[in-house]
Amino acid sequence: MGTCVECLEEFPDEILSPIIIGKGATRPVCGVCALKIRNETHGLHPDTPFQGEVASCMYDKAKKIKDRR
Repeated sequence: MGTCVECLEEFPDEILSPIIIGKGATRPVCGVCALKIRNETHGLHPDTPFQGEVASCMYDKAKKIKDRR
């Protein structure tokens, strides 16, 4: 298990993704936070989904875990 640096919730390591935050340091984030960061960074609408299959799958898994909490 690992912790998402954005929401501070724990998730299985295999669904955490490294994302560049700040001065080039990579930090693990869950799929829900990764989508939020991606959309904010690129000026996309907050509801814009991931296009890639892997990213979408990781988002779905993280969302299911969050919804159960």
